Amino acid sequence: MSNDATNAQRETLKIPSGDVTMVADAYGDPADPPVVLLHGGGQTRHSWGSTAADLGAKDWYAVTVDLRGHGESGWSPDGYGLDRFAGDVTCVADFLGRPPVYVGASLGGNASLAAIGLRPDRALGLVLVDVSPFLQPAGTSRIRDFMVSHAETGFGTLE
Repeated sequence: MSNDATNAQRETLKIPSGDVTMVADAYGDPADPPVVLLHGGGQTRHSWGSTAADLGAKDWYAVTVDLRGHGESGWSPDGYGLDRFAGDVTCVADFLGRPPVYVGASLGGNASLAAIGLRPDRALGLVLVDVSPFLQPAGTSRIRDFMVSHAETGFGTLE
């Protein structure tokens, strides 16, 4: 991270999206072109923090978002389907008042791709990180089983 990025100002934003409020951090000048960085499943906006600070120091208005059910964003009684995440992504562009470039990792990438499919006018560009065009049922089942098995008790140890 550059010295400029280390000194970058961070502003916390609250973005309404249907049944939840998402929490986001913004770096840089709001007059600069917007770039929205979206994390993967089980992660938070902080995954992109140093990248966003670097972008904010390089004439981008960088926004990192906690997707619904992640980090400080609200939990959704209406569920966590891809359509909900895609709606959240569109709400970010609406909140900014102009279309951004999206950078999405895993879940954030799939949500961005789905959002742009629904509303291509709400995006300037898309960068996908760790996104596959095809889901492997065995892989998604393993992830789901792992998450469900730890839902009530959490992890047994710190290791």
